[in-house]
Amino acid sequence: MENIMNKELDELISYIKNTSSYKNCISIKKKMNSNEEICSLVESIKKLQKKYIKSNYDNNIKKELDILEEKLNNIPIYVEYNNNLEEVNKMIDLVKDELNDYFTNLLTIKIDD
Repeated sequence: MENIMNKELDELISYIKNTSSYKNCISIKKKMNSNEEICSLVESIKKLQKKYIKSNYDNNIKKELDILEEKLNNIPIYVEYNNNLEEVNKMIDLVKDELNDYFTNLLTIKIDD
């Protein structure tokens, strides 16, 4: 049974990796990693997020953070990456939910027996 499950999981993973959304994510991420503007914005946002939390949620830092996030979200390649990533995450969530349901039902049946 374990071998069958491993095979099925491998097939699901392979299916997801072969989707255009996943392939686009990988391709776009490589492009983004070589884009200085995106890298700089992401790094600045990470630093500001930490600063924002340490500041006990200072509104001035939040405003600055919002401005940088808006800049990032207005870069077309970043938007395209997020759209594809969202699709991939939906597929992963669906698989996760199905597996959770499967094991819940399996364990419930065994307990009730």
